[in-house]
Amino acid sequence: MNHSYKEIIRRMNEAYEEFGILISQETKKLDELDLTVQQEYMLSYIQKNKQTTANDIAADFSISKSAVSQVLSKLEKREMITKQVNPTNKREYFLALGNKGLEYMDSLKQLDEILIDKYYSKIDLDELHQMTETMVRINEVIRKQKK
Repeated sequence: MNHSYKEIIRRMNEAYEEFGILISQETKKLDELDLTVQQEYMLSYIQKNKQTTANDIAADFSISKSAVSQVLSKLEKREMITKQVNPTNKREYFLALGNKGLEYMDSLKQLDEILIDKYYSKIDLDELHQMTETMVRINEVIRKQKK
């Protein structure tokens, strides 16, 4: 593997870790919810994908349906999500955010506004756009490789 790739990725990972440490004061409220990364991703997925099911999550996350069910039942107990029976298939449930899940997403939005105000707004918009486009391209490469 090309040495410069390793060096750049090492620096990217370090920068990402340091970013997490630097904004830990702002993320404290969210950290208190004690959600796993997987739970956070599932909540975000459920918010973005209306009428999604456990099967959809299992397929898109490439994990077993039983692993998804375990995570979802924990989220349901905490009122982060709700399940509604699919009227066309009584054995299937549509997932939606519960009251606590909606509060969590609202907190994320507030966090973004704080970070924009305090930090991101000090960076040139074109640079932020370039960083975002690069991340989107990396995700596309990963998605293609997985197929």
